Amino acid sequence: MSNTEIVRSYISAWNDHDPEAVAEHFADDGVRHWQVVMSPLIGGPTRFEGHEEIAGGVKAFMDAVPDLVVDTPILVETDDGAILEWVVRATHTGDWGGWAAQGEAVELPGVSIYRVVEGKIVEERMHFDVDMMARNWTPPQG
Repeated sequence: MSNTEIVRSYISAWNDHDPEAVAEHFADDGVRHWQVVMSPLIGGPTRFEGHEEIAGGVKAFMDAVPDLVVDTPILVETDDGAILEWVVRATHTGDWGGWAAQGEAVELPGVSIYRVVEGKIVEERMHFDVDMMARNWTPPQG
């Protein structure tokens, strides 16, 4: 599989709402980084390593937005991975990272940079604007 085919399959696992399948796209020691502008609005970890942590982090987010759809307007292959522009569309119906469920819709754009080795993602660096999320959702109090 090409790097872009691997990333397409990874996004399909997100759209299938399958945290285990998402994690299986990573190498055993693969890492998922949230390269968000650090903000007190984000609670919990911003780095997930290995299948168990990745699946757990993905499940927590999917539980909060069970209707999520990830659109992928741009996907570009690189020598050692891929670059993806994405947009998550969802409704916030469950608690997540200190954000209480409010039933609010979110449209969150971002970019992920992937490194792929031997058909597995070894690193995802995900960039998005947490303030954009705060404009869509009611942020945690405190």
